[in-house]
Amino acid sequence: MQNSFVQLIIDAAETHADKRAMEIIGVEGTEYTFGEMLDAIRSIAFRLEKEGIAFGDRVTLIGENHPRWAIAYFGILYRGAVCVPVDPHGEIATITNFLENSEAKMAFIGEDFIDHFHKVEENLGRKIPAVVLQDGEDSRFQISNSKSQSSKETSSNLESGIWNLESFTDWASTPRPRDFDSKASPAKPEDMAVLIYTSGTTGTPKGVPLTHGNIYYETQGCQEVMNVSENEVVLSVLPLFHVFAQVINLWVIASIGARVCYVKELAPAELTRAFETKEITMLTGVPRLWYLFHKKIFDGVAAQSFFVRRLFDKLLKFNFFLREKFNVNLGKKLFGKVHEGFGGKLAITISAGSRFDEKIARDYYALGFTMIQGYGLTETCGAVTSTRFENSSVGSVGTAVNYAEIKLGELNDEGAGEVLIKGKMVFSGYYKNPEATEGAFTTDGWFKSGDLGKIDENGDLFIVGRSKDVIVLPNGKNIHPEDLEVHYAKTPMVEEICILGVKDENSAMAGAEKLIAIAVPDFAYLKQNNIANSREAIRHELDSLGRSLPEYQRVRDYIVRSEPLPRTATRKIKRFQLQKEIAANGYDSKASPDKKQWNFTDQDNVMLESNVGKSLDKAIKQNTKDVEKIHPEMNLEIDLGLDSLSRAEVFAALEQNFNIEFDSDKAANALTVGEVIKLTQEYTGSANAEIVAADFDWGDIVRNAEAGENLPEIQTILNKSAFSNWVVFSAFKFFNLIFKIFLSLEVSGLEELKKIKRPFLICPNHQSFIDPFVVSSNFDYDTFTNSFAVGATEFFQSSFMKSIARLLNTIPINPDAQLMKAMKAGAVGLKHGKILNIYPEGERAFDGELHSFKKGAAILAAELDLPIVPVALDGLYKV
Repeated sequence: MQNSFVQLIIDAAETHADKRAMEIIGVEGTEYTFGEMLDAIRSIAFRLEKEGIAFGDRVTLIGENHPRWAIAYFGILYRGAVCVPVDPHGEIATITNFLENSEAKMAFIGEDFIDHFHKVEENLGRKIPAVVLQDGEDSRFQISNSKSQSSKETSSNLESGIWNLESFTDWASTPRPRDFDSKASPAKPEDMAVLIYTSGTTGTPKGVPLTHGNIYYETQGCQEVMNVSENEVVLSVLPLFHVFAQVINLWVIASIGARVCYVKELAPAELTRAFETKEITMLTGVPRLWYLFHKKIFDGVAAQSFFVRRLFDKLLKFNFFLREKFNVNLGKKLFGKVHEGFGGKLAITISAGSRFDEKIARDYYALGFTMIQGYGLTETCGAVTSTRFENSSVGSVGTAVNYAEIKLGELNDEGAGEVLIKGKMVFSGYYKNPEATEGAFTTDGWFKSGDLGKIDENGDLFIVGRSKDVIVLPNGKNIHPEDLEVHYAKTPMVEEICILGVKDENSAMAGAEKLIAIAVPDFAYLKQNNIANSREAIRHELDSLGRSLPEYQRVRDYIVRSEPLPRTATRKIKRFQLQKEIAANGYDSKASPDKKQWNFTDQDNVMLESNVGKSLDKAIKQNTKDVEKIHPEMNLEIDLGLDSLSRAEVFAALEQNFNIEFDSDKAANALTVGEVIKLTQEYTGSANAEIVAADFDWGDIVRNAEAGENLPEIQTILNKSAFSNWVVFSAFKFFNLIFKIFLSLEVSGLEELKKIKRPFLICPNHQSFIDPFVVSSNFDYDTFTNSFAVGATEFFQSSFMKSIARLLNTIPINPDAQLMKAMKAGAVGLKHGKILNIYPEGERAFDGELHSFKKGAAILAAELDLPIVPVALDGLYKV
C-alpha cells in the first residue's frame, strides 16, 4: 500500500528476518529477530481481530520499555486498531480519564502495573480485557491461557468481560490462517494509528490523534536527516509512551532494520554495561541525560593535574576550530578515553524534548560528538526541524525536515515570534475536543506551537521559550523560564527545577513579580557526596550559578520540595498548578514545611512507637515547630525544616540517649526519619533498646570538649612554630597591600581588637571566598598567630591543600557530616586561649545581603562565656 507505515515495518522485517531486532540487555529470553518480531506482530493482529477488536477500536498500552511493548504496539497498528500509549506511572485519575475519553476496548499491560490498572477499572466502573506483557513462570498473577479454554468461551470474552488477564506469550504464538500474512494492513494513510494524550487529569483531555500517514512522513523526514543505516545499534532509554521515543526507537529504527537495546532500569551500572557489551552506535536522550554524562566527563578532567586540565582545554578548542573551519573531526583521536566511555562506537547522539544548553552542546561538539537536536511536539508527530549530522548548527534546533514547513508569527520587541507549523506530519485536531482544536490553528491552517523562536539567515530555528510562560519583570524585561531552568539545572544537586514569577510583596509597584525556583533535590547525589543540608547546599549552588547571569535574571527565592514536580502526560511542568500551590501556601524558603497527608502503615507505627522512634520524635520536636506527628518517609530537612545545626542536635540526642557514636558519613546519608531509626538500630541492636542517658546539652558538649584522638587536627593549631607563623604573617601583610591597591580596601575599628583579652570569637559576614584573607591580613602579629578557623574539607582535599590548611591555622572539617566535631574543635581552641574566626551565616552571600545566622557561634560564646567581635564586610561579593 502506498505511503503505508506498517508496510515499511513488514518490508524491513522480511528483509532482515534472521537479524536481531531488539532485546533487553542482560535479560535472557527478551531477544527477538526481525522474523520472530514480525511473526509475533501478525499473531497479535490476528488475535485482536479474532477477539472482536474492530478496525479503529482503541487499545491502550501501559508498561515499561520492553520488546513486547514494541511488538504489541506494531500488532495494534497492523490490525488497524488505534494504540493509546499511557505513562504507567501516571496518576490513576489521569489514566482513568484517558481511557474513558478514548473508550479503550482492551489493554496490554506490564505485570508491575496490574494493581494500578485494576484501580483504573474500578474508577471506570467496568472491566477492560487485558494481556500481560511479562507472563513468565514467576509471575505473581494468575494469567489465563486460551489454549485451555473452549472456542466458545474465548470468542465471548470481550462481550462478557469474564476474563481479565491474558498471556502475551499465548497471544504472540496464536496460529493464524496462511492467507492472513499475505493480506495488507487495512489501515489507510488517513486512518488514526496512535492516540497520545498531552494533558487531562480532569475535564476534557487533549488527545492527539496521529494517522498512519503522519507517522509515515515523520519517519521518512527523520531518516533523511539522520541518514542512519541498518547497522546501527540503538540504546533506548526514553519511555516509549512518549512520541519522541516512538519516532526514533520504534518508527525509524524498525523501518530500516536496525537493532534496539533496552535497559532493565535507567541506572549508571546498566548504561555502563550497555556501552561495554553492545557496541552502541546511537543514543537518544533528553537534555538531562546528556548533562549527567557531561558532568561525569568534566568532573573527571577537573580531578587531574593542572597540566592535564590545561592540555584538555587547549585540545577542546583545537578540535572545535578544526570542525568549524575545515570540517575535520579528530575527536576520537584526541579524546579516546571519553569515546571509550561510550563504548568507542557511539556516532549518532540525539537530544530532544526540551531546551539544550548551548555551552554543553559546544563541548560535545568539541569532543568529537555530533549532537543532533530536533524540535517538535506531539501534535506534529515529533520532529519538524532538526540539525543535520553533516552540518550541525550548535545552539539551534535546525531547519525544517522534509514534508514540514515553519514560519514565525508576529515578532515581539526581541525579534521572536510564535513558531507556526504546517506539514504532512501535523495532526488535524484534538480528539473529541473541537474547542481546543479551534484554538490550535490559525485561520489559514498553520498549527500554533505556543513556542517563541527566531530564524536566522540560514533558516535555522532557535527556540527562546514558551509564549504563555514568559515572565515580565517590573523593569520591562521579558524572562523565558526555560532558558533559566537550563542554566540552573547545571547543578548535579537538583533532579528537577522550575522557575516561576510570583508577586513581589516588597516591591512598590503594583503587580510586580520576582523570580523564584522550585527545586527537587537529587537525593542519590546528595547521599553519594555526604550532603545532608540539601536546602542550604542547593540555595548556595543556585546563588553561585546566578552570579554568571544578568542581575534581573537571578532567582530571588527558593522552594525545595521532596516530591516530584507535577507534569503533563508529555512531561511538561504544570506551571499553573505550581502557581496555585504557591498562592495557597506561600513561597518563602524560610517558612515551615508544607503540610502533607501522610498515610501510616502498621509497620510505620511499630517503628515510631519503638524507643528509638520515641527518642527521635522528641528530639525532632525540640528543634522544629508545627510538627504534630513524624512519618518514616519525612525528610529531616525538607519536610521537617531542620537546618544543619538542628540536625546535628537530633543525632547528638540519640547518641546521648543510647550511649552510641555515629559514623559521620553514615549519619550524613540518613536523610529521612525511617533511615535515622534504622541507622540507630544498627548501633543499638534493637529499635527498643534501653534509653541509658538523659537528653544531650550543648553546654556539656562544649565545656567538656578536649583535644585527643578524635581531634588530632587541633594539635597543629596549638603547637605551631614561630618560624612558620612569621612566614605566613608576612605573606598576609603582602596580601593586605594588594587588597588596598587593587580592591581599594578600607578598614576601620581595628583598635577595638586590642581592647579585648583572648580568647574570643571574630564573626564577619560572608560575601566572597577571599573574605578570610582580607580579614586576617589586617590583624597584628599576636591576633594573627593566635587565630584559627574551621574550614570546609571540600577546599582541602589534596596533600598540598592540607598543608596550606595547617599554615593558615585552619581545621578542615565537613560541616554537614561532622558538625559536632566542628563545634568541639572550636571549643577546644577557644579554651586554649585562641581566637576563632567563624562566619555565622555559614555560606557566602552572593548578592551582598545579610543572610540568617546559624547559632553555632552563639552557642560557643554563651556556653564558654566569651565575647563576640562582629566584623562588617561590604563590597567583596562583587569580586
